[in-house]
Parts: sequence; structure tokens; C-alpha cells
Amino acid sequence: MTNDIPKQDEADIMAAEYVLGTLPHADRLAAETRMRRDAHFALAVKRWQARLEPLNDSYVDAPLPNLLPQIEARLFGTLPKKSPFWKSWFAGAAVAATLGLAVLAFLPGQNVQPLTTLAAENTDLRYDVSQRGDDLRITRTAGPAAAAGQVHEVWLIVGNATPISLGLIDGAALTLATTGLAPGMVIAISLEPTGGSPTGTPTGPVLVTGVIS
Repeated sequence: MTNDIPKQDEADIMAAEYVLGTLPHADRLAAETRMRRDAHFALAVKRWQARLEPLNDSYVDAPLPNLLPQIEARLFGTLPKKSPFWKSWFAGAAVAATLGLAVLAFLPGQNVQPLTTLAAENTDLRYDVSQRGDDLRITRTAGPAAAAGQVHEVWLIVGNATPISLGLIDGAALTLATTGLAPGMVIAISLEPTGGSPTGTPTGPVLVTGVIS
């Protein structure tokens, strides 16, 4: 790739090469790091995966041995099987939807399109999520901000994939330049130490969730 390619096009090309598997190993690792830090790039990867997924219909799945239990036993001894805790968010998000907490309708005549409300049954904390053009805005409308030494971190969850950090909310709102959100995607907020999750995935409790309508 040359240096005269616009930054947005360069990101899209890199996302396509990542999905195709043509990146050198070092560039592939850099792309995976970028996905955790750059929500726009992560969504570009998701779009390319959706575009190229029909090509998989020509191939037959080959069963692979499940080596993870053996690896875990080798490293840590015998451990009870646990699913990543973010997978339980989907159940909580579904409950929120049935309680009428998650989905907001489009308001005619306005440039701002409400997407969802992040909420939970056991807290007063509320965040409204809306989109104006390519800008995604997440605004706290009820409940307290994070205490000193902590911060609210926003996560995007697509299917069973690892959550993608969208950013930190130090005040009452966060505005992101991002596109590609689709119905069924989950947005969640966890409580993390100042500076955000040290692991690239949620480490603190999940405070509120919402499903994009």
C-alpha cells in the first residue's frame, strides 16, 4: 500500500486484506490490535466479512478437535467450564427489550435518529444512544457518573464475537465518528479503571445494555 492512499480508503483496504487472510503476520497482528482500539476499522472488518461470507458456501466445514480443554488443563489444572461472561449479556438485553427498556422509535422530522436506551433492571443508570449522520452519540440521561478512579467504557457486541471497545465516557456523553451499526447489535457499558480496560475486553461489572433496533 502506498502513502498517497486516503486514510479512510487505506483502512478499508487493510480490513479487506485482513478478512481475505492476505496480510503478513506482523500486519495481521497490527490489524487485530487496531480492531480493539478503532471502532470504525472494526466495523469495516465486519462489513467485509459480510460481503465475503457467501464465498464460504462453496466449502464444506471440516471438524476440528477441541484442544482448549487440554490446553487449560495443562496450564491451570482441571477447571470448570465457563463461557465468556459477555455472552450472558444477550440474555439480559433480551429481558430489557421485553420490559420496554431497550428500543426507541425514529422521531420524524429530526436529523437525530434514536437507536436504543442502555438500561438495566437493578440500576437507575441510563444512557441514550442516537445517530446523526456518521456520528454516534452516547449520552447519560440518568444515574451517577463513574466514581473517582473509575470510568464507564462502551462496548459493541456483534454476534458471539469478542466485544469491541468504542471508547470511554469521562463526563456525561461520548461522540464517535462511526458507521455500520445494524439491528441486533448490542451496546453495553462496563465499569473499568481510569484509562479503560487493561485487557482489551471488559473486566469490570456490566452496568447497562441495549439492543440496536
